[in-house]
Order: sequence, then structure tokens, then C-alpha cells
Amino acid sequence: MRAQQRGELVRLCRAALDRPRWQQVLAFVVSLWALAWIVAQFVVPERDTTALAVLGEFADRTGLAGEWVQRLAASWYDTGAGLAAFGGLLWAATTERGQGPALLGWLAVMLSAERLGYQPAILVALATLVGFVALLWVASLTSAGMPDRRSGLRPRDVLRAGVTAAALTAVVPLFAPLLVLCRLVRPYLTKAPRLLPPGDAAPARGGWTRVRADDEEPDPR
Repeated sequence: MRAQQRGELVRLCRAALDRPRWQQVLAFVVSLWALAWIVAQFVVPERDTTALAVLGEFADRTGLAGEWVQRLAASWYDTGAGLAAFGGLLWAATTERGQGPALLGWLAVMLSAERLGYQPAILVALATLVGFVALLWVASLTSAGMPDRRSGLRPRDVLRAGVTAAALTAVVPLFAPLLVLCRLVRPYLTKAPRLLPPGDAAPARGGWTRVRADDEEPDPR
């Protein structure tokens, strides 16, 4: 069971890294921002650092300081639990093939924390995610006994989709370090042998080890 759980976790991590190039760039930026915001809550808990404060400090260090961060913070200060709940719904809409909602959900939660604070914003978003999945699960119980060829709610599938959405959402702050680690380690990995079709004389590339098929004639050279 533990091996199966570890395998599922590895599969979800690979799915989180398997994105279009433009989305990898966006995910990298959101990941660094979210990770810096989360780390700040533990490094300087007495300050209750907001996500936009982290952005403002980064702007100061890079010479991009100005009034734009303060204006952005003021424009989002009036938003609160509603935006955090919307972020939770975006988290719930995350799938392996559609991971964009997880990024938008993190942005919504970070902006809502401008007024709510770190812990309330996270709790509201998580409660919305869990509540939405629980609502669908209860609804699926009423239709589970009615066989239908059309798409419908099934309790096991609802829970599986909810766990997948939660896992992919949780990986977002870790996306940047995971991507950097994978890029560093990739050249040193040896891939498993691959069976090439008969007659394929192309040299092995990309770390693959060539294995000749049984019915392939040996090269007389």
C-alpha cells in the first residue's frame, strides 16, 4: 500500500511538471512568490507578511520600487473571504490536464490574504475545496445505484478527483525547486533500456541504452 501511495505521489509530481512551456514559466513565478510568502510566515511570524509585501520587498531589492505595489495592495485590500473561497473553487477545478486553475487559485488566495491574513485565507480556501468535494460526494451517493451510460457522479471517482486536485494544488509552491532539481539531475540519469525495432541502426541518444530485438540480425560490421 505504501509503495502504491509513493508511486501515485511520484506520478502526480511528474504530472505537475508536465506543462506547456508558457505555463511552466507562469508556474515558476507563482511558485517562487507563494513559497516566499509561506516561508515569511515562519521566519518572521510577528510581522504577518502579506504576499504583496513580499512582492514589494523584491521590487525594492531589484530597483523596481515605486508606488505600484502600494496601489495594487490598496486595490485588493477590500477583498476578503469571497476571493479566498473563489480560490478554493479554482483549486477544486484542478485536474492533471488542466492545472491552470491551481495557479489562479493561489493568486486569489494570496490577494485575499491582504486583508484576511495568511492563516484565515488558507483555511477559507481549504474549507471551500473540501466542502465542494464533500457536496459532490453526497450528491454522488444518490446516483451511484442508478446505472447510466452518460457521464455522472460516482463516489470513488469524486474522491479520487478531489485528492488529485488537492495534491496538484499543494505542489504549486514546490514547483520551482522541483523543476530546478529535475533539470540539474536529468543529465545524470540513466534511462531504462528501450527495445528498438528491427533494422533501426540509429545510435543511442538522450541517455537511452539500445537493446536489439531477438529477431534482429547482428550487424556484420
